[in-house]
Amino acid sequence: MKARLLTIAFLLFSMVAFAQQKTFHYNEVVEKEWNYAQVYRSGNLLFLSGVTAKGTMEESVTHVYRILQMTLDKYGLDKTHVVKEGLFTRDMEAMKKAQPIRKKFYGDHSPASTWVQIDRLFEENYMLEVEWIVEIEKQ
Repeated sequence: MKARLLTIAFLLFSMVAFAQQKTFHYNEVVEKEWNYAQVYRSGNLLFLSGVTAKGTMEESVTHVYRILQMTLDKYGLDKTHVVKEGLFTRDMEAMKKAQPIRKKFYGDHSPASTWVQIDRLFEENYMLEVEWIVEIEKQ
């Protein structure tokens, strides 16, 4: 019983802290060096900075969505809270071929999305970067 009360108290404290906090850092040293936050809260929205991955497009898509899912999990949210996705790729044709991985991730959910082919990402060998806007409480 005591452990359960402690768990409930921790969850309530976490929710209050989450409601008051504006920025969230995963790698604070790197993020402070480059002057950004991985996640920024404004009102009912979370803005997730771009997540990248190395490897083939299929590996990149799989890894990026796994990392983004971990972010949702951390805040007790799921993919249906994603309202906007920005997807930047160095190879649109490879991204189109990897679309089934993305489709499997989202299932029936369809956030507003923008896909853009670009010349290069932060690291030259990255193929993909995905950023999200997430609604905390659905309306």
